[in-house]
Amino acid sequence: MDQTLKIKLSKAAHEELMKMIKHDEVYDSVRFVYASGCCKTAKVDIILDNYKTGDIKNTIGDLQILYDGTLMDNIVELTIDYTDSRFWLKTKLPENSKPNCSKSDDKSCSGCSGNCGSH
Repeated sequence: MDQTLKIKLSKAAHEELMKMIKHDEVYDSVRFVYASGCCKTAKVDIILDNYKTGDIKNTIGDLQILYDGTLMDNIVELTIDYTDSRFWLKTKLPENSKPNCSKSDDKSCSGCSGNCGSH
């Protein structure tokens, strides 16, 4: 796959991820894993990992980033910052994405407040 995910990584997030990789000699990359959310949101998990056949590899500076097609199918842009000792992630979904709710016309959508279509 020639296309890559648009990733915006703050300097603080880059530095913290590099510290984590250098601290652990087993892993050489950071993997972003897609996890479905509700109300037009998506969650992304960050884990330390190594390259596997079929992975999409992206490099920002000296940071090796891995993900699979599932992430690219569901997210077009990922913004990551690091403040207050935690990572903050913002995802931008494709324009044609639909709410991932069990009942889209309910007032509450699987634990999300408000009408699912309004998010």
